[in-house]
Amino acid sequence: MRMGIDEKGITELIGLVDHVSGMNKVAFGLMLEDLDGGGAPLLPYPGDEEIESPARELLVDVEAVESARLGRPGVPAYWRALVRNRHYFDSTWKKHKLMLDGGVLDPEAKAAVGLGVSVTNGCKYFIRYFHAALVKAGWDSGRIFEIFGVVDHYNSFNTLATGMQIESDIRP
Repeated sequence: MRMGIDEKGITELIGLVDHVSGMNKVAFGLMLEDLDGGGAPLLPYPGDEEIESPARELLVDVEAVESARLGRPGVPAYWRALVRNRHYFDSTWKKHKLMLDGGVLDPEAKAAVGLGVSVTNGCKYFIRYFHAALVKAGWDSGRIFEIFGVVDHYNSFNTLATGMQIESDIRP
């Protein structure tokens, strides 16, 4: 047992970090960062007539789940952009729900990890996404800011260990 979670929790945590990192990269690639200035994503959102029926049904699920998670109505830009490719949209949405809503770790811990990963990667879109999820869950500014301190602390440790080429002596 490590950090109060068992091997299932550790595996889930690793999967969550990988999932959020991947979502960060897609958000960068779609240039969702540019939406701040009123810009558009790299690939325009598809018109209603371009969205295949199975994807339309998934959008209803996305809107319900994400509205409850983020405390605001509508389909987030990330999912509106992904709907252009039904298969990728479908598999990413299923994985997203599995990673954030299923498993042994609680949803607030997962949102906190998601924020930490997004801060480390510098992904403004998902920093805002996970911040909104934590605010919706009742976290105050002090508690959210603590995540930034933890990210800073461990990123510094990692930078030092990497730069000094310290070989790990810690084994399971």
